[in-house]
Amino acid sequence: MAVPKAKRAANDKWDKENMITLGCKLYRHEADIFKEYAKKNGKRVNTILKEYVIQCIETEMKAREQQQ
Repeated sequence: MAVPKAKRAANDKWDKENMITLGCKLYRHEADIFKEYAKKNGKRVNTILKEYVIQCIETEMKAREQQQ
């Protein structure tokens, strides 16, 4: 079922205000190997990267709490 235009517009507006895309450059052969790794593990590249970013954020937040 298609998303109504108004809902899509609202979603796009929210994403623009609240989300950001992070990226990095890799050699093509490295990217291909990572894509294979993700596929073998039943995950998407984005999922693996997002999980790692969240893990890093949690580690950083714990370190900041200990400093206080």
